[in-house]
Amino acid sequence: MPLADIVMSMGPAEARWWHTEGDRVGCDLCPHRCAMDDGEVGRCGARQNEGGRLISLTYGQVYVKNVDPIEKKPIFHYRPGTRVLSLGTFGCNLGCRFCQNAVLAQPSGRELPHQAMRPQEVVDLAEREGVQGLAWTFNEPIMWSEFIIDTARLARAKGIYTMINTNGYILPGAAGELLDHVQVANIDVKGFTDDHYRKVCGGSLQEVLDTCALARSKGVHVEITCLLVPGLNDSEGEVTALCRWLVDALGPDTPLFFYRFHPSHQLTGLPEQSTEVMERAYTIARGEGARYVYFGGAAGGERQDTLCPSCGFLAVERKSVRSTDKVCVKGQEISRFCPTFARVTAAIDAPRCPRCGTDIAVWLSGW
Repeated sequence: MPLADIVMSMGPAEARWWHTEGDRVGCDLCPHRCAMDDGEVGRCGARQNEGGRLISLTYGQVYVKNVDPIEKKPIFHYRPGTRVLSLGTFGCNLGCRFCQNAVLAQPSGRELPHQAMRPQEVVDLAEREGVQGLAWTFNEPIMWSEFIIDTARLARAKGIYTMINTNGYILPGAAGELLDHVQVANIDVKGFTDDHYRKVCGGSLQEVLDTCALARSKGVHVEITCLLVPGLNDSEGEVTALCRWLVDALGPDTPLFFYRFHPSHQLTGLPEQSTEVMERAYTIARGEGARYVYFGGAAGGERQDTLCPSCGFLAVERKSVRSTDKVCVKGQEISRFCPTFARVTAAIDAPRCPRCGTDIAVWLSGW
């Protein structure tokens, strides 16, 4: 069927989480709780009041797709070495000043070239590509939660796992339904103060922490990422608070990525994050009891291997390189600070250290 016919036959999709407020429609997806007049679009750019119904503008609208190693998401402790079909649409419910995918995240992304795909078509493509998982990423996947849920049901029946790379800024009702269909989540904790969230990201912190806890309680495999922005969220006190929360709320085995800041979007005037600050954050995290701490946003192998937390045995070795397979939208490279992985080698075949017997929280295929 021609693409134009597919788009026409799909039509707009009604959103799951909304209510009416007189002549307005209130969105119950995220903490912004947008209330929209007829024809008005929410803050995310992806949901619209159409004649008294809330419509998902992103349902089935695929703007980016690429096959990646799961380590690129980044996910290090779930089925290392497997490949995922990465999918992105447009829209985001935050406005991070450091966004590296702003071309998609902003509402204007709606006008970019895209392809309409049904859930079954996504699963069929995943099978043709021979991947083991689906990754919803590039923009904020919360924006097309309905499409993720419908696709994940079909994918799971085929033995294909589903992961999201998300900011976690979602209300509990919607989060509960979405997380029931997701096996893996990398959640960005963009700082550890409300002030940082309000001024730099356009949101608030507590709802993100609640989503992390909810995901863990539902048995979702959770890994946490924090982009360290010079002078904004990288102080010793803020990093210490983040690490204490992670250990206390999610457990010391939860992988934590410190991502290196590179100048982008509205913060091009800031310097690249220093290796000294990155190493300081690593030392703080380990001192607070986090067992698996990694660096992201830079090619190489430094702080990317999984070591036994007791004896230091090299359990999973990773070598990352600058990606030659660039993902571009309308001439702009997206996720350009996410290296790919040329080699992932597991030296364990069971979830314990062969040298000292300590449990190692890396879940390989077939366990």
